[in-house]
Amino acid sequence: MIQNQIETHLVRKQSKFPNVCTYCNNPISSDDIFYAEEGVKEHVHSLIARKFCSACYTKYGEQMLPIGKNE
Repeated sequence: MIQNQIETHLVRKQSKFPNVCTYCNNPISSDDIFYAEEGVKEHVHSLIARKFCSACYTKYGEQMLPIGKNE
């Protein structure tokens, strides 16, 4: 079976409203810096793009986060 996977990277953003980190489930408050998943060549819709807090990004880096801890 062939899987459709979109190549992504993380982009630093400032939160305009509260979010939750996909990796650790900790809250991301308004005006906090977070890292959002963005497609390299294809568009990843903001509703399905994963968001990571600064602490997880600093601790695990870009390469480990998109995999996720439960996958």
